[in-house]
This record gives sequence, structure tokens and C-alpha cells, in this order.
Amino acid sequence: MKAIKAEILSIGNELLAGITINTNAAYIAKQLHSIGIEVQRITVIADQTEEILQALAGAQQRTQVVICTGGLGPTPDDITKQALCRFFDVPLEFEPTVFEDVQRFLNHRRISLNQVNREQAVIPKCDLVLHNHRGTAPGLHFKRYNTHFFFLPGVPGEVRHLMQKDVLALLAEFYRLKPITTRLLRTTGIPESRLIDKIGDLLEQYRQFRLAFLPRFRGVDLRFTLPQDAEQERKTFEEFVASVKNRLQKYIFTEEEKELEEALGEILKGKGLTLSVAESFTGGLLGDLITNVPGSSAYFLGGAVTYSNASKMQLLRVKQQTLQTFGAVSQETVLEMARGVQNFFKSDCAIATTGIAGPGGATAQKPVGLCYIAARFKDKERVKKFQFGADRIMNKQRGAIAGLELLRRLILNIE
Repeated sequence: MKAIKAEILSIGNELLAGITINTNAAYIAKQLHSIGIEVQRITVIADQTEEILQALAGAQQRTQVVICTGGLGPTPDDITKQALCRFFDVPLEFEPTVFEDVQRFLNHRRISLNQVNREQAVIPKCDLVLHNHRGTAPGLHFKRYNTHFFFLPGVPGEVRHLMQKDVLALLAEFYRLKPITTRLLRTTGIPESRLIDKIGDLLEQYRQFRLAFLPRFRGVDLRFTLPQDAEQERKTFEEFVASVKNRLQKYIFTEEEKELEEALGEILKGKGLTLSVAESFTGGLLGDLITNVPGSSAYFLGGAVTYSNASKMQLLRVKQQTLQTFGAVSQETVLEMARGVQNFFKSDCAIATTGIAGPGGATAQKPVGLCYIAARFKDKERVKKFQFGADRIMNKQRGAIAGLELLRRLILNIE
């Protein structure tokens, strides 16, 4: 089957100015890839009618699928609807079903309806209205010649909603797409360069398959793809995945689209364990990540952000002599923090962090980015020293992730 090609158009002056990060394009591209559609181009354009018209005309000549986000709202700079009327030569018309959606959305939030809200139901006459249950601007679908056009509002949550509810299913129906086979191994605690060193021979042995290395600050994702025209090699493909998995087992925390805090939460919940945290340089980020997981109250008892030495001593019973002898950023202190918070909350497990996030506070012996992280599981404990970089926020993020991973490995007895 000939590959279906797509383009993504993102409309918004705020994107061009760098005020807003274009997360929509990345999300849409990933979703299209998952159903076997190749994204050939991503274009960001200004809220200007001529720019929109030129971009649509060019995309129609090149691809079979065009997905456009932004400019469908009620403010004066939202001009996409007027541009679509010109491009497709259609009128604006009042759509009662969209008006009902708007009323339902506003009533649920106890917001009174005004004229601006009513204008959201005035839309270009299209082939199909995509009803938006997360906002007031509907999505629109047009079919012209051999190209399917989808226009979505710019709010990321609404884009995700309409992609999952309508766009992907419609594309699969239009093109009779077969599900594409992918496998995911999500790793942490090892950089991309070392991963390649460990599996370089496997990459050469199974070179007929695609393996993408996708670095994130949390770790590196390995995404395997079996081409749609290579179904006869499925067994060999699965052997490739299994070989890589076996080689990298200790670094893989999930094979699903989930984060480390969720994976750890499932371990804690499955084993009936409870958790508490003591944080210094991570400043509450560990607790934030843990409680981002729905149902975390089943295992997370609480935490203490002990930024000062006084709070470490008063709340966690860290000894003054330990702080004077070894300092707040030390193996000895972080172990006492972990023991103290575990005892305070009477939890089965504990994580503690202390470090120098930067840019100040460093000494010749203790540079910016130095941190110690401890984990306890019952009476077993483990502590690890890290030397991160110079970026304060990144150091906090890496420290929180390292704490979660240290406890995961301790519970599962992984060195």
C-alpha cells in the first residue's frame, strides 16, 4: 500500500513569538505515526489570512491529509474561519448542534452565555462537524479532491480530545488503514550513548527494522516499528525486541506509555506498600510527581520539604553532629533524612533528596549539581551520589526521577 502523507499546520502568532510551545504538532505527529501515516512537513504560520491560504494551497498539492490547529476561537485575532470560507468557497452558517454543545459546556461550568459564545456556533459550511466536548470551538472536516482537511482548535486538551474521538478513526476508515506494529521500551538511568554501546551489535544484526532512540530528561525511549509491508518478518521482529529487552533489562521500567512515577506506584500498590518522602533540593517535586498519579493516596502517606538544617533536625531528627561533620549535602545526612521520614509516617518505603541545585551554594568540594539520594524499603536502604549539571530546574527534575528509580530498583532487588 502506498504511504499516506500528511502535513501539520499550526496557526498562531504566539507560536512564532516563542510565547507558546507547539506541543500540538508533536502530539498529532505521534498519533498519525501510530496509525501508519507519515508526516512530511510541520509548518507554523501567523494569524494572517494570506499566510493561511498559501499554506493550505501548498499542503493540498503535496499531501493527502492536512491537520491544522488554532485560530478557531472568538477573539479578533482568530481568523481561521474566515480564511476557510475563502479557501473552500463556502459561507458561514449557524449550526444548532454546535450551539447546543456550547450551551452544555458553559452550563456545566456555571458560566452565563453571551454573544461571543454564540458566535462559536457560526462556522464555515463543512463536510463534517467534529463536536468538541472540552471547549466551545468545534473541529471541522473538509474533503477536496484527494485531500482530507481537519481544522482543530489550538487548546492542547481539545486537540487531544478531537484526535482521539474523531480524527484518527475517520482517517483509518477513509484509507482502510491497518494498525501499525510498534513496541516501546522506556528506560531511565542510562544515557543514549551507553545504550547504543550495549546493543550496537543487535542494531547491525536486525538492521531491517526501525529502532528510534528518543531521549527525554527522564530517560531514553526505544521505539521499534515493524513496517506494514514486512508482516512476514514479525517473528524476527519480536526476536529483535526481546534481545534488546534482555540486554537492557535493569534500565527498563515499562513497556507502555506511562511515566516512572506511575510504574513505581503500580509496584507499591501491587505489593501493598506505603511511601513517604523527605526533600531538600527537589523542593516538593517528588511529592508532586507521585501525587500526579490517580489513586496515589492508596500508597503515598505524605512528605516533608526540609530545606533548612533546622527543619531537617526538627522534623526528621537529623543529628546536629551529622550536619556539622558531613554537611547537609552528604550521604550521611540523606540517609538520616530517609530514616526520619520513614519513622515519622510509619511507611514501608521512603525516598530522601539533598543537593546543590545551583547556581549558588557550591564549594570547591561540593560543586553545583552534586546531590545525594537515599531510598529505604523496610530496613533495607540504598544511597547514591549524583553529579548533575548547572541548570537549577533540570537538576531538581533529574533528582526527583533518580529518587523514584532508586526506590524501584531497591524494591525489585535490581543493582
